[in-house]
Amino acid sequence: MRVAVVGIGAVGSAACRFLAEAGHMVVGFERFTIGHGLGSSHGESRIIRYAYPEAHYTKLMGQAYPLWDALEQAAGEELFVRCGGLFFAPKEHPELTGMQQALAVNHVAHQCLSAAEVTERYPALALAPHEVAIWQSDAGFLRAGAIVRAQARLAEKAGAELRENTIIESLTQLADFDHVIVCAGAWANTLFPEQPLPLTVTRQQITYLSGELTGYPVWIDAKSYWYGFPSDGRISGVKLARHIPQIPFDPDQPGRPTLQSDDDAALAYTATRFPSLGPEVTHHASCLYTNTPDESFVFDHPHPKVTRVSACSGHGFKFSILMGRLAADAAIK
Repeated sequence: MRVAVVGIGAVGSAACRFLAEAGHMVVGFERFTIGHGLGSSHGESRIIRYAYPEAHYTKLMGQAYPLWDALEQAAGEELFVRCGGLFFAPKEHPELTGMQQALAVNHVAHQCLSAAEVTERYPALALAPHEVAIWQSDAGFLRAGAIVRAQARLAEKAGAELRENTIIESLTQLADFDHVIVCAGAWANTLFPEQPLPLTVTRQQITYLSGELTGYPVWIDAKSYWYGFPSDGRISGVKLARHIPQIPFDPDQPGRPTLQSDDDAALAYTATRFPSLGPEVTHHASCLYTNTPDESFVFDHPHPKVTRVSACSGHGFKFSILMGRLAADAAIK
């Protein structure tokens, strides 16, 4: 089959690779350059975890983990850092209770820790006496930008043709293909003016603060939705951000501004939670969330020869390789 893939980010690069390695003729179209910093698939790190309040996401991660392991082996480089994950909140908080139940139902090993036990393991993190945590050893982070580049490289090695700086304005441009996969992220609706999805694009900021958390896990504050990473040696400082959609943003607007107010919010949060971090901001950057109303993913067929897919709403990168696999399978059925 001859398949077109529109958008060569995390999902699109995976779909191109899987299709090419299966022997299909693949042409990928990227409006910018592969690995660009204007969408949602760039940067040094994205959290990967089994721990979710919803059991179906935990179950899906059981399918994604082997694909990440296989990609890392095929690429011959470190793409997945297994440093463990810590998820904390007040006792009986519904997010944490849901994570415990989802992990148990899916038979994923984990530990429940008291605030004192967390302090003993990770003294830089300050939990209140009424807070508890879940520790899960398989969590860690994915090297996002490197993953997109690696998948694109492997796709081309298998015979895919990847065209950068090429904008597809209408599906009629791709009429000669047997199937089209659209994984254009924030630009997805531009190809479906008569069948738009309820997507909202927002600008999100990540902030690196001075200090070190060497040997620490990734972490999520399940009450406030702040999350962060250990020091990884790529960018000076410690990365953190907040998983709450910000104001709507036009993805065609030039540049991706960073705001002092976002850096100030990160500093205010860490003053009590990680008092050893800061006060300097060593790096900051912005990316895009493409949000659905319920934070679910998009996977549908608006036309018989078209698959529309997006690992939406800021928590989808860890699933992107699985969605690329499913999109490739759907294209060749």
